[in-house]
Amino acid sequence: MRKHNRMLATIGAAALLATLFGTPANAAGTGHGPGGGGTGSGNAMLGAIKAKHGKHAGTPAAMCREMTVNGGFETPKLGKNDYMQFDQADVPGWRTDDPDGKIEIWGGNMGVPARFGKQFAELNATGQGNSIYQDIKTKPNTKIYWSFWIRARDTSGGKDVDATQIHFGKTPRNDGSVNGIGSAFSYVNSSDDARWKRLYGWYKTGPDQTSTRVTLTAVDSASTDPGYGNLVDGLTIVDQPGCF
Repeated sequence: MRKHNRMLATIGAAALLATLFGTPANAAGTGHGPGGGGTGSGNAMLGAIKAKHGKHAGTPAAMCREMTVNGGFETPKLGKNDYMQFDQADVPGWRTDDPDGKIEIWGGNMGVPARFGKQFAELNATGQGNSIYQDIKTKPNTKIYWSFWIRARDTSGGKDVDATQIHFGKTPRNDGSVNGIGSAFSYVNSSDDARWKRLYGWYKTGPDQTSTRVTLTAVDSASTDPGYGNLVDGLTIVDQPGCF
């Protein structure tokens, strides 16, 4: 039986308008602007995003430094495989709370083209409601700017909808919190199985926050199979506005 999507967290009128019309919105203390639209990895992703959203691309390319590692999930290579579940230690930059410690990477032969490059990830590898996360170096009390793409996995004859969250918080010293600690910001949005949807915005670090944990979480999946749902691609984070 198909699971009904839970009601998403209230995002306020400004953010709702941003979702509908693609206009950046602000939230107290932190900001975010959900949008819709396309794909890549590292500087290639930044170039593709700037080309698509040229009117916002006012920062020189030399200043658009990518802060994430392997944000397009292009490593490790799938080779001739359609998809593979890799041990998290073999996926540069990323870790997971998946019960088997697996990160699932897809190629373009599963009926879904990558938004950027040739590969992307499914958040639910062997469990349900899973997260993948990585730590990035940041400056305290500074805005960073993020963008990534989400899509639902097609698991039925009708339209399937998955909800995915991005979360920012200070990297814990003991590594005990997937979502990080303090100065936390999260945003949840949903997507269907017909196209990739872009989410983007900014986040302000807290005092002494020299390392920030960014987490992508499968909040809800249309499938009742614990290993199905929540496709993500093209996470890019920069410390300069106008890079997207």
